[in-house]
Amino acid sequence: MKIIKPKLRSEKAATGLDITTGALVFVLFTTLIFTLYLQIFKQSSIVKIHQDALGYIIQICENIDMESYETTENIEQYKDNIIDEINFPIDRYNLDLSVEKYTDIHPEAQDIVKRIKVSVSYVFDGEERKIEINKIKVKE
Repeated sequence: MKIIKPKLRSEKAATGLDITTGALVFVLFTTLIFTLYLQIFKQSSIVKIHQDALGYIIQICENIDMESYETTENIEQYKDNIIDEINFPIDRYNLDLSVEKYTDIHPEAQDIVKRIKVSVSYVFDGEERKIEINKIKVKE
């Protein structure tokens, strides 16, 4: 009588399917990690740029508080003075100042109040972002 020995293959080497699956999993996880890192970097960059722009707006508002009511009449000349005084980076940010007097809306009122709109805009990743703050200046 003949003894039948089962033929068992020893699987010591990786098959093509194993290599393909491993490479696919590696590429998926690497892509996921890279995408998350890129989004975190982008958001932190936006926060930093926004923080700098807000800091410049606060400096401009403090400068407006220090000036008299009449000084802020000629807004374009005042804008040039502010840019020089606080070292505003005009290559990265755009500054817009506008003045709206209360008497423009209500002609019968006295000229003692005006609203100064301070607007700083910047471009990040092809998208324009803008921060606006209204400052009220009262004649003393």
